[in-house]
This record gives sequence, structure tokens and C-alpha cells, in this order.
Amino acid sequence: MGQSIKRLDLSLAALILAAYATVQITEQRAITGRITDQQGRPVPGTPVLVVGRKLDLNIKLEYQELDRRQLKVLTDRDGRFKLEFVPEQLGNNLYLFFYAEEGFDGVRYQKPDSIDVTDRLKEGKELRFDQVLLDHPKWKEVQQQIALYGADSMRGKVLRQLGLPERIDRGVGDQPAETWWYYAKGISYRFAGPAIEGSYTFKPIRGVLPPPATK
Repeated sequence: MGQSIKRLDLSLAALILAAYATVQITEQRAITGRITDQQGRPVPGTPVLVVGRKLDLNIKLEYQELDRRQLKVLTDRDGRFKLEFVPEQLGNNLYLFFYAEEGFDGVRYQKPDSIDVTDRLKEGKELRFDQVLLDHPKWKEVQQQIALYGADSMRGKVLRQLGLPERIDRGVGDQPAETWWYYAKGISYRFAGPAIEGSYTFKPIRGVLPPPATK
């Protein structure tokens, strides 16, 4: 009797976990909204994604990810977006993201937190989520450096695209060269005067940075 009760409890626990973390919806849903900056201005051309994971419980009652799919759109000139999809075609565990590796201005804005919409999709056929993108903590410093070098200079363009370098190595002499290191992005630029003399790509390094080069 004790073993039967134990199995029943485990089965019940599995059902509760599955109901909490996953959803099966075969009808179309829509997620709409508007993205603005801190001043209330629309942010056009920024990505919005629904990412769906197909989860399944293994014998240890732990979720394992079997598949992952996504749907991506860009905001229009008014910062508005609309995602239309059938949840089941993406997965049974779904999240809404207001950034992506490509297309999101990570120099200008902080990455917002993702939103778990798994249960919210049960509420109705259309959901609305508005998002305010906050300025990146280093954005003002980036602006100051761009103003110093000039927006059309090579340094200014690199700053606008990649932000502040994680390290700068400076040479010696009358016109010392500079090497700007972007470890997390896996690239460095060597400047000779106002021009880029060369670049070097490598496997991105995150966490503890390498020590400065010895002279």
C-alpha cells in the first residue's frame, strides 16, 4: 500500500509541475505593444521575440529541453509591434523578449528582463505588453567620448557600434598607436592616428579579463 501511495504522489507532483511550467494551445494568439525610451519617444526597428521551448519531464521529474523555436518582429516607426503565432508550434514554455543578439542597440539601452507568458497566453487571444527601454548606465560616457572624437571619426563609429572598450593599450612615441579591446565581443581594433590600422578577432572572453600587455 505504501508503495502505491508513493507512486500516486509522484504522478500527482508531475502533473502539477507540468501544469505550472507548460501549456498546450493550438489556437492563434497575438501579442501587441509599444516600445519607448525613457523620454516616452518611440523606438523604431528594435527586435521583439517570442521564444518557445519544448519541455518534457524525465524520470527524475526534471524538465529537459527538447527543442527551441522563436518568432521575431521589429517595431515600426511608432515603436509598435505585433506578434501572431500558434503557441504549440513554438513550444509549451514561452517567453517574451525585448532584445536580440542582432538588431538591439545594447550601447544605447539596457537589456530588459524577459517575461514568462506561458500562463498568460491562456487569458485570451490577444495580450498587450508595453516596454520602456532604460538608458545603458555607460551611455552618457559613450556620448561624451563620441563628441570628443567626432561622430564621423573611426573611433566615434566604433564607440557607437560597440560602446566603451574594456581595455586600451597605448604605444609610445610621437604618434602612439592604440589598441581597443572588446573581450566580450571577441574583437580588437588598432588605431594609428585617426585611422584603423587593423583588427583582430578571437573567441569572446567573459568574466576575468587577461592582464595588460607587458612593455
